[in-house]
Amino acid sequence: MPRGEPSPADQQLIEHLAALGLYVSAAQLERWRGAGLLSGHARAWLGRGRGSVSVLAEETVTVAAAIAEHARPGRDLRWTVIAWYAEAGRPVVPGESAVPEPPWPAVHEALVWAAGRSRAQRLAAAGRAAAVAGEEEQDAFYAHVTRLFGRDAGLLPHPDELLRVVEDPDAELARGPDRRLRRGAVRLIAAAGMGAAEVGGEAFVDALAALMPGLDWAPVAAEARRAEEAGTLEDWVRAGTLDPLALLRAAGEEEVAAARRTAQMLAGIGALYVMHGLLMPDTPGLAHLREQLDASGFAVIVAQLVPLMINPTGIPQALVMCLIPHMGALAAHFETLLTQQADTERGLLWLPDDEHSSAEAYMEAWTGRIHQLTDRSRTRRTAQQADGVDGVDDDVAVEACDRPHGAGHMMEPTLQPDQEGTRNR
Repeated sequence: MPRGEPSPADQQLIEHLAALGLYVSAAQLERWRGAGLLSGHARAWLGRGRGSVSVLAEETVTVAAAIAEHARPGRDLRWTVIAWYAEAGRPVVPGESAVPEPPWPAVHEALVWAAGRSRAQRLAAAGRAAAVAGEEEQDAFYAHVTRLFGRDAGLLPHPDELLRVVEDPDAELARGPDRRLRRGAVRLIAAAGMGAAEVGGEAFVDALAALMPGLDWAPVAAEARRAEEAGTLEDWVRAGTLDPLALLRAAGEEEVAAARRTAQMLAGIGALYVMHGLLMPDTPGLAHLREQLDASGFAVIVAQLVPLMINPTGIPQALVMCLIPHMGALAAHFETLLTQQADTERGLLWLPDDEHSSAEAYMEAWTGRIHQLTDRSRTRRTAQQADGVDGVDDDVAVEACDRPHGAGHMMEPTLQPDQEGTRNR
């Protein structure tokens, strides 16, 4: 905590930030310096025994602005660093300055800290404890995880399925795929904590198939059955095991930066994929991207990157996922597809029936579809009221996932992020 009035350079810095709409105190500046995020001011000597004065550098203003942009009252500084790191890796918008990178040691510490306190990590630890505690504790663990996934909103359905329901107020979502995903998530958590023998090879592979549909899992299931019959299932699963926390601890600055690029590229593809189910007008380019993503088997995972990359609490999970080489290869594939699309005469958002399509025309078409659906819903509701019918939506019940019967930890399911901490460091 600084004593007395802020230095002239700090006062200048506070005023510069205020002009940008960012309001900080001298105490905050000192706290950022103490955490190694903000450098001190250089000093200029006045000469002739008159001492020196601190001088505000433009770089200091840029760094302080980047921190202040993500600082929140009560937010732990490590969450601020994670949010700053994510923004620093985004492409520079024309007309705007690049966001400086935060110090790597602070980034690494913040990511490891956040990953260690994530819900996925806590559940895996609880599963390991239950595995050695006995049958009653294992049953309680299954019940807890099942309730947890029953309360969660779950993953979005396939965009085509979501679009069908959005466009038809009488339609209902098919509940089978969602149930399978929830059941698979419970089994993967159990495998991560209690071992493959607890889940069984067939159920373990089925859980992976639910998370990564579209791939041929029959050979993998056959291998799992052979390993289970030979009593080597645990070793077979461990061959592909990844400890997310250990992976993040061991990752260097360049590796994590590459994972950040991968996560941002795939989150963008995932957003285009998801928004198709929310009335986004279709184009040949967008349809091709969706087909390629479905064919890759990673559509569910890539779509989940969208909410993860929005919130600082989800960013460590996204980066861990994207440290896996398969994700980097997938991002490179889609980057190639986007480059090929850019080389054509028709852009990605070029409407097929509009010879002079533009971004503005595309957005007008999108908002037009939304307005049409809104008007149709309003007309329908008015008709129901005139007929004396109350339009009440039934809540969709969530089926609990039963504990599987059977004698895995290759990939943890992506969970909803935890709430951010409220302690400043």
